[in-house]
Amino acid sequence: MKKIFSLLLIFFYINTAAQAVEFDDSIDANIRKDYNVEEYKLPALPNASPGQSKTNTKINTPKYNPTGKIYTLKSGTKIILHSSSAISDLMPKGSRISFSAQNGILSKEGEIIPAGTIFKGRITDSHPPQITGNGGLVELCIDEIYFNGIMSKINTKISMANSKKVFLSNIKGKRSYWKNFAKATTPGRKVFGATQSCANAMSVIPILNLVSFVPLLGGAVIYTVNFAMAPVIAIFTKGGSLRIPAGSEFQIKITGDCQIKG
Repeated sequence: MKKIFSLLLIFFYINTAAQAVEFDDSIDANIRKDYNVEEYKLPALPNASPGQSKTNTKINTPKYNPTGKIYTLKSGTKIILHSSSAISDLMPKGSRISFSAQNGILSKEGEIIPAGTIFKGRITDSHPPQITGNGGLVELCIDEIYFNGIMSKINTKISMANSKKVFLSNIKGKRSYWKNFAKATTPGRKVFGATQSCANAMSVIPILNLVSFVPLLGGAVIYTVNFAMAPVIAIFTKGGSLRIPAGSEFQIKITGDCQIKG
């Protein structure tokens, strides 16, 4: 009985495997019929090195195209610059400031250094408004030019800032001594004006006419004392602060021929 059962089990496995092979062959036949795999070719893969991205990313690199030439800026050449940042009398000594040329610059060799060329300078001295009516101060030295990515040293002086003349590259806040002097005398003037009005009113009254000069005399004394003290008061007042916004216009002058690498 056991032998018969074993024979049946073996026959069952053989029959199942044969059906699976037949089923698989039928699937292969259908694939060959529908897709003709003998003639169909897959498209070629694109040529790409290992690790290469499918998309090309454009990278913006800084402009750096030196020519190896040397250009000369002649002594006396005037250049208009625009500041890239605000400048104030609160900035410490040594602060660096960038500028850009407004127009092209003609060199001695006849070449044009283009508009937008970067210049850099530093603050060599500064102070906020001071007593005696002195305004704030910024002393600037523009000593570098960047052409085709190469830095060259230059010698310059600032001759104008925001259409105002500058001497010795010192940009100063508004001096306000005389303005403060006038403010200091204001109380005396007001008192004298009030006593003058009082004296005029008393002069039209017969009984007070003889003493109408008394308030006027008192006002004159107060005004004189106030006027005498005004210079001392004005000395202890400060001048105006110096604030130059970004984009302000500066005119510099080349002092001595300067060699510019490009």
